[in-house]
This record gives sequence, structure tokens and C-alpha cells, in this order.
Amino acid sequence: MAIGLILGAAAQIQAGAGQDLGQGYELKRNGYGQGEALYQMNVEGLEADPVSLDIRLSERIYTKEEAYKTYESVMENLPRYILGENESLDEVRSSLNLVTSLNQYGIRLRWESDQPGLVDSYGQVNNTEVEEAGREVCLSVRMTDGTWPEEFIIGVVVKPPLLTEEEIRQDRFLKMLSLEDEQQSSTEVLKLPGSFQGRELRYHIKNEPVFLPLAGLGAVCAVLLALKDQNDIKKGENKRKHQLLLDYSEVLSRLIIFLGAGMSIRTAWDKIAFDYQKLMDDGRQKPRYAYQEMYETSCQMRGGVPEGKAFMEFGRRIGLQQYMKLGSLLEQNRKNGSKNLRDTLKVEMAEAFEQRKHQARRLGEEAGTKLLLPLFMMLSIVMVMIAVPALMEFG
Repeated sequence: MAIGLILGAAAQIQAGAGQDLGQGYELKRNGYGQGEALYQMNVEGLEADPVSLDIRLSERIYTKEEAYKTYESVMENLPRYILGENESLDEVRSSLNLVTSLNQYGIRLRWESDQPGLVDSYGQVNNTEVEEAGREVCLSVRMTDGTWPEEFIIGVVVKPPLLTEEEIRQDRFLKMLSLEDEQQSSTEVLKLPGSFQGRELRYHIKNEPVFLPLAGLGAVCAVLLALKDQNDIKKGENKRKHQLLLDYSEVLSRLIIFLGAGMSIRTAWDKIAFDYQKLMDDGRQKPRYAYQEMYETSCQMRGGVPEGKAFMEFGRRIGLQQYMKLGSLLEQNRKNGSKNLRDTLKVEMAEAFEQRKHQARRLGEEAGTKLLLPLFMMLSIVMVMIAVPALMEFG
């Protein structure tokens, strides 16, 4: 135990002393697409006493030449990544695995198909009507590291799914019947074959039971399911709207804090967006619509979309007046400068907090109203439990 304490104390002393950078004063960046690095540094000479500072180091980014060279390297291996359960891209019979990111390279991919009816942009394959010769499909993939986008074309051949021996036999039998039907189309009846591929055949017409009440019940169920789907969609939209309104004041508050710390609006926006995405990737954050849209906007700006246009599209995608106003304010800031932006956002945040309080109060009232029916039902049950024995006693 004493030895352990001595070793622990020695390790603490060594850790407290820190690592001297030497004369080079070099800090290593994180690799491509790995996010920023955080160094906790003791800086001597800046003040009378050593100062403890957190230094954030942005990730390494590609030069134009490095990006295109990486894309070419990815293209050499991309067929292996997207094959899924297929043997080759010249014989695609099941869904492809169209990856949207390659973290080891720090790049993102977006896919488009020239025949989405056969292969969609997610890799789903619809090949039930494809002949054995196959059909060619061109997949367009847009690669980007956030700065240097480039498009490539990958050709695949879609073929019909592999069938079992029974499925092949049944398919051939149906094709033979179709041919017989064409040849006997002038006759009053179709004469069915008595054998096929050495197998003796017998036929029986299936009598479909006619049960109108069951059919009516099926129709009612179909209508109810359709109404349920519409109700679920409406609930999802309301949930999204409520969540966006609740998060609006928080988004403004974080922007104001980072602007007050000296960040530009673009830097503050990216920090909020990519911090959220990192928490999502680590499984420590539940999805939030507002921050997801902010992350999408940051990706657009890194992909070359102008800031003003990206902010305006952010508001339009969400579709709520508050966020459209925020997008407009940020667009005006880009044009006219950020002299009064922080004060304007403070006023907007105060209004947002008031709206959030009103919304929370309304949600509480709605929850209370929904509880009334179960409470009345419980009260009715209790009254019946009390009244029935009493009436039986009097009887």
C-alpha cells in the first residue's frame, strides 16, 4: 500500500509538472474530420505568474490537391464499401450500402441515381421486373471534405433476384401457361397441361369465401388506419413545432454568449452545431430539430453555400416565424455589420423566454384536461363499488 501511495504521488508530481514543448512550440492537430483538439496549457511569461489556458486547435483540413487525391484513393476502394451482400457491381441483386460518410478520410458523400425506380439514392434495389441480362444504372456520388466538393460516376448492373428451385419452376410454369393462353386465345376454354417437367398435375379452383360483414369490417379498419396515420403525422408536426419553440430561446442565449466572448456569428454557429453533432455521435444527446437544422446549415456553408443564403434557408426549412426572423437578422448582420446584433438578439431572446413560459403554461393546462377523463372514470368505479353493496343490503 505504501509503495502504491509513493507511486501515485510521483505520478501526480510528474503530471503537475506538465510536458515541456521545448523550443519548437508545436501542437499536434487532430486528423481530417476528427474535430478540434483541446490543450490545457500553462503559459509562462504572459503574466507575472504562469497562466492556465485552454487552447482549442482546429482539425487539419485538406488542400485542394490533397482533397482530390484523397477522393481518387476513395474511388479505388468505394466499390468494396458499397457492395453490401452483392458479389460485384456488375451483378447487383440486393440493396447496396451507399455510405454517406467515411470518417477515416474525413469526407461526406451524397448519392443520386439516374434510375431511382431501380436503385434509389439510399441503395434500395427494386429488381423484380428486371430481365436476366440486367440493366445498367449510373450512380452519381458527390464527395466533399466541407471545402472542396467533387462528383464521380459509378456504373452498376442490376439483375433479377436469385430464385429458389421451386420459384424457378413456378415461374417457368406460369410463362408456359401464358404462352398457351396466347396460342388458344381463339378457343372458348383454355386447356391446361396434364404434366410439366415430368410431373403429373391436377387442378382445383379455390372457392373464395364471401363474407360481407368481414369485408365491411376490413373497410372500416382501413379507414381507421388512414385516420390514425393522419393523426400520427399531425402529432409529429405538433411535437416538432413545440420542441422548436422551446429550443428557440436556448439557441439565442448560446449565440449571445459566444458573440460576447468575441466569436464571429459564423464561428459561434459552427461551434453550437458541431458540439451538438459530437454529442449525438457519442450517444449523449437526444435529437433536437433546431440543432439538427443548425448542423445542416453549417455543412452547407462548409460546402460552399454563402452564409446569407444558408441562414435564410435555415429559417425557411424550419418554417416558423421566429426562426425565419433569426435567419433574416443574421442575413442583415452579414450585409450591415454586427454592431447592434448582440443587442437585437437579447431583445429577441427576452420575447422568446416569454413565449416559452406561455407555451409551458398551455401544455400544463392541456395535460390537466387530458387527466380529467381518467379521474372521472376512477371516481365512477369507486361510486359503483360503494353503491352496489349498499343497494344489495337494502334489497
